[in-house]
Amino acid sequence: MQWKDEYSVGISEIDEQHKGIVELFTVIDAAIEARESWSEVFFKLEQLRDHARFHFAVEESLMRMHGYSKQVEHAGLHKHFLAKLDQLQMTTLSRQVTMNTINYLSKWYTEHMKTQDQDFIRDLIDKGKVNLTRLPAA
Repeated sequence: MQWKDEYSVGISEIDEQHKGIVELFTVIDAAIEARESWSEVFFKLEQLRDHARFHFAVEESLMRMHGYSKQVEHAGLHKHFLAKLDQLQMTTLSRQVTMNTINYLSKWYTEHMKTQDQDFIRDLIDKGKVNLTRLPAA
């Protein structure tokens, strides 16, 4: 999974967090392809979990602070992602991680950045709550 400009929301802190998560997907993909030990894959998934939890907390805090109308729905999507990640980590314990599972999560995350996250940031922009560091992809 590679970062694309179309994933940008235009706020450097959030974009950098997104880039970090995308990079972790790349690292996990490579670990599975290289048939690294289950403990190595588990550790990499734990890093993804930590980054995702922090990022989701930042987004959800911004949503609450600025009264984003779809905050509950958006937070529910974050919980869904973390639940799938839990399932994936349990799979590593039984040494059955496959690229299909990682692909599901990376596609989910890609679509989430391009749709829900960009919708959330547009709402902040419309309310005059944020200044962009760069324009997001159209």
